[in-house]
Amino acid sequence: MQEVRVESLEGLEALGGEMRLSANAGSLSIVFSKEIWDHLLANVPASREPAPEELAELDLLRERLEEHAREHDFNSVLGGVQCGASGLEYDLVLRPAGLFSMTTGYHFAPVVAPELMARIGASLEGNGFVEQAYVIGAVVDDGALAAGDDAIRALSVRGRRCTTSRFEMPPELWQVLSGRLGWRDVDTVATRGR
Repeated sequence: MQEVRVESLEGLEALGGEMRLSANAGSLSIVFSKEIWDHLLANVPASREPAPEELAELDLLRERLEEHAREHDFNSVLGGVQCGASGLEYDLVLRPAGLFSMTTGYHFAPVVAPELMARIGASLEGNGFVEQAYVIGAVVDDGALAAGDDAIRALSVRGRRCTTSRFEMPPELWQVLSGRLGWRDVDTVATRGR
């Protein structure tokens, strides 16, 4: 197999059902059939790094969730609460007013990996204060989405994916996502815990 490193890209043109890529100061020409080109574009791996817009939406979600809780007189609106012995903190811990309300801990991170889900999940065991946790990331990888269960959920700004449907989310979370951020729905991802 021959490997050629592309150092510069001079042109890309479509000709009769083919894509021609001209590279390395014109010394290299690569021709792709339309089928291969379409396959290549459809299977480009997504970057693990969040885009600035995704990070901004993550920050906005945290701010709006806290504002919502304060505007609706939640029983608890706390920040910087320890996640058990994990060494991590919940950015927000919210408990709505109401008889059957649950206390939810929200941890926000630019990138969420399975290890983070495991650490926060372990901190929930034996915790009498925080009853469920949402780990919300600008980017949540597939392994982290699969790691959720009934006590710990993951929500990704990228792709608007979640380990629970909008109908099962705490009402305050969906109200902020749908109202203040304009989300229409979430792509529900099945977890191993279900």
